[in-house]
Amino acid sequence: MVVRPAHPSRRQAFTLVELLVVIAIIGILVALLLPAVQSARESARRSTCTNNLKQMALAVHNYHDVLSTIPMGFDWNTAQRKGWITGLLPFIERMDLADVLAKYNYDMNINDPNGDMKKFRETQPKFLVCPSDGTGYNTQLSDQQFQWSGIKVALTNYKGVIGDPNMGNGWPGMGSTDYHPTSPNNGMFWRYSFLDPVRFNQITDGLSNTLMIGEDVPKFNHHSCWFYTNGDYASCHAPLNFFPGRWGIASNADDWPKVISFKSQHPNLVQFAAADGSVHVLRENINHDTHRALCTRALGETVSMPD
Repeated sequence: MVVRPAHPSRRQAFTLVELLVVIAIIGILVALLLPAVQSARESARRSTCTNNLKQMALAVHNYHDVLSTIPMGFDWNTAQRKGWITGLLPFIERMDLADVLAKYNYDMNINDPNGDMKKFRETQPKFLVCPSDGTGYNTQLSDQQFQWSGIKVALTNYKGVIGDPNMGNGWPGMGSTDYHPTSPNNGMFWRYSFLDPVRFNQITDGLSNTLMIGEDVPKFNHHSCWFYTNGDYASCHAPLNFFPGRWGIASNADDWPKVISFKSQHPNLVQFAAADGSVHVLRENINHDTHRALCTRALGETVSMPD
């Protein structure tokens, strides 16, 4: 008797139903995993933003240790109209940029033969860029900035806290008297602060309860030139995270009374560095009076950081 070897069974192909089931399972897995991946990426971007704010706050403290005031803004009507951020350059390892300013006596508009000031105006320090700002506008050169029309300049996502002046009465009843064109203001940085330099011992509301530097989105605020004294501050008069068109309010990036305010592209929050160097998260639904109180340095409000 001859025993024949059994023939291996032929492999069956996927049926259409099985293929559809596999595709459906893969789709479900992707739908479940994608938010987690996006959340992890945003967490990493926010961590970088936190580090940028810490770096700037530390530089402010180092500046104060040496010069006994925080960095100042200078007269925006003159050629020497450098903003407070330029004061951080020697303390944040950008002496190359600080040396260019000093070489040309801080004349922002000078057409020097070597093009040094042009290079300066177009240089984007990495610590001034929030990676969560997905507009792409923050890393491009802009020729639409106020008082710099037609001249390409680099921008900043981080603004000094001027306090809560109601800029141009853009938000009636939601801020203090509009004293932003004058000096002093009730916050930390403004465009004439060289007239009334701020010292840490003047922050009687407490360093840990006073906001010093916060986030902005340059695409929606054409006062965002990083080295310029009229582009490096924002007010707490507006609701946190106001963007043009939000809540049905018609506005645009040139509507400065509304948009010189704090906002970010982190989901539902804005990050700030306090005067003690700590970094805090403010949710966009924060009580507006609390937000305003945290932005002033010496009005005696009894509020503390919400986180």
